[in-house]
Amino acid sequence: MKKNIKASTKILILCLIIVGVVSCENKSDCCVVVDRNVSIHYQTQSGDNLINSTEEYNESNFRIYYKNGEEYEYINRGNLSHPKMYKVDEGEDGKLIMTIFPSNYYEGKLSTTLIKLIENVVDTLVCEFSLGENREVCTNAWLNGIEMDNRFIEVKK
Repeated sequence: MKKNIKASTKILILCLIIVGVVSCENKSDCCVVVDRNVSIHYQTQSGDNLINSTEEYNESNFRIYYKNGEEYEYINRGNLSHPKMYKVDEGEDGKLIMTIFPSNYYEGKLSTTLIKLIENVVDTLVCEFSLGENREVCTNAWLNGIEMDNRFIEVKK
């Protein structure tokens, strides 16, 4: 009986050592950094908020298009918290800020996103990314060819 207990104990210890060694792999891909959003404060010519200022500029009418090859695709991904790839928040100063989640269709390190506010008011957002195995970070952004400071810009329409 004592031999069975000793043998069982040795087998159990051996199994624990094997499990411990196998599970102690060094994994460097524990985290993925995704930092892609850009922010725009659309203003009227007098400096007031343009977003939601009229029915025409109601935020529910805005559309985002991602450039995929030579085509532009309207984006509405219902499984996301912001399916139309933008959100509008009011800052402490009362400014309505539109946050855009730019295209993840890359041409090299660049992606192109169209922001359609109304039928004839469309802005082009080009973003440059730092891409890696565990990161996707927007490092620079341009709206209609104008460089954005820290991925933020104020635009008068």
